[in-house]
Amino acid sequence: MSISQKESDHASKSADTGIQSIAGGPWPGPMIAKEGDEYYISSTHHFVEWLKFLSGCALLAVAGPYVALQIFMCNMWDQFDQRTIGMIPFLQKLSAKLAPYTRFIVKHEKDGFIAHLLVWLGVVLPAWFFYELYLAATVGLSWKRILFYNIIRIGPMYMNFMFVYVMCHKEGHNFGNLFAKKYNGHAPFGLKYVFNHWAGMFHGVLPGTFTYSHLYNHHKYDNDERDVYSTAFRTRDTFTSWVTYLPEWFAYASNVSSTIAFIKEKRWNAVIGTVLSTLYYCVFVAICWYIHPVFTLFTLVYAFVEGNILLSIVNFVWHGFIDPNDPSNDYVNSTTVIEGMNFTLGEEYHVVHHQYAGAHWTRHPELYLKHMEGYKECIPTAFYKENIGFIFGYMITQDYAKLAEIYYKPFWPKGMSNVQLQEVFKRRLQCHGPELARRVGRTHKNKALAGKHGREATKSVAGKKE
Repeated sequence: MSISQKESDHASKSADTGIQSIAGGPWPGPMIAKEGDEYYISSTHHFVEWLKFLSGCALLAVAGPYVALQIFMCNMWDQFDQRTIGMIPFLQKLSAKLAPYTRFIVKHEKDGFIAHLLVWLGVVLPAWFFYELYLAATVGLSWKRILFYNIIRIGPMYMNFMFVYVMCHKEGHNFGNLFAKKYNGHAPFGLKYVFNHWAGMFHGVLPGTFTYSHLYNHHKYDNDERDVYSTAFRTRDTFTSWVTYLPEWFAYASNVSSTIAFIKEKRWNAVIGTVLSTLYYCVFVAICWYIHPVFTLFTLVYAFVEGNILLSIVNFVWHGFIDPNDPSNDYVNSTTVIEGMNFTLGEEYHVVHHQYAGAHWTRHPELYLKHMEGYKECIPTAFYKENIGFIFGYMITQDYAKLAEIYYKPFWPKGMSNVQLQEVFKRRLQCHGPELARRVGRTHKNKALAGKHGREATKSVAGKKE
């Protein structure tokens, strides 16, 4: 049977697996549910979803215009730089030349550039922040200086934002071990977790999100019902569903939902670590707030809101597509962007990341090729050389034709028409519900398929077999 025939066999496959479709949920189309899931069509659930939607609207009403302005200006900066002085390519070349000389600071031979990032993100930008805080407290608040600081902080085409989150992500999955042993002690005597516990705070990263919540919740449950920021409970092809998702994302980003989940699981080490990390961040913000509340609100607090609005968009793209026939399919559940335009260090090989969470970024292309057979035996979620923000836009505007246009052509199934591929995207974005959430991800029972097509035995957050 061809891939296209398998995809078109949705109705019979659902019947075979015992999945039911229940109408009456808050989102378009029937939910994938089972007997006992009546709550999800109840007025109580409708009310809860409505409250989440209103909360998301309130958040966007307050912060959205400024975030949009920031993104616009950072894009204009990038366009100006490309057409004129070429500052970014120059700095990239300079960093590459200096990397061999700073290699001794880091653990991996290809990571010498991290030292340069740390100087900029962990020394220069924080020093500038404290200088601006001092000026605000002694001379007076300047809105122009705040705007200028925030634009430089996020960087052209949000490059600084990208590097901060990538480094916090990598650092979390490597348990803080990015630097050579000599320099990798805990603060204040070493650089262990320096991005998560220092540099990231100026860009909205709460300590604990990458070092506990992301590792021991998201990667453990892989978007299933126990993942505190699972995307499987509602459709992923409308703006309203993303707005409703925002409060759930911010509950994770503030460590609230993760802490509750860890308490329920009685994972007390994770509870203590998450709570202490959150308190550390709150004390830092409180001290700055005491010095000048308005400046702190529009820099530190704003960075938290800005960064997590953007990250919620990224996660919607990373985990927006689910095959209702095979909810645990690695190659569908995580998005791959070939020659991606937004993130660096192999982040856009997101399937590889979930299969080998602790693998060094230099191995991502190799691991992607290693499991090529698995990609080709289904219709993987794979796009070519596209901006993640644009993919998100195509998703929530239901522009399935555009998604088909940017689809990575080597994976296009033989015999499948453009319209059929659009239907595949539509089905994968619209399927939702509690039973789908139970079946999605790398942890479900069908991972008994260990070793087949790269769907290996469940791995730990460091990428080693448990």
